[in-house]
Amino acid sequence: MAQNTARQIMTDPVSQPVHTKQNKNEQQSKKAFYLKIEKIMVVLISAWVSILACFVVASAINLNSSQVDLQKVNSQISAIQSKNANTKQEVVELTSRSRLDAFAKKAGLSMNEQNTRNVSK
Repeated sequence: MAQNTARQIMTDPVSQPVHTKQNKNEQQSKKAFYLKIEKIMVVLISAWVSILACFVVASAINLNSSQVDLQKVNSQISAIQSKNANTKQEVVELTSRSRLDAFAKKAGLSMNEQNTRNVSK
């Protein structure tokens, strides 16, 4: 009843080309070539990562030693500042008015308040 309107295409069996062995050899050589390049790239990337890791470790060591040096300098600064504060306190005590009056009395000197003038910096 109903006929198929699509054309029927008859195909002849095509013989396999003779070049298949050469194509396989070319594909294998290309694969081998890519594998060699990939291996070289993996080795180069691994070496680069190892070098960067060494630089990171060296930087961390330098940072730690610098921090230790900074702490030593800060402790020296603190010690010198406390020594300076103690020395300033000693100077204030030695130049106090009551101490000077005591030395004056021992020497038989007296202070006349009318002849004294206060001078400030």
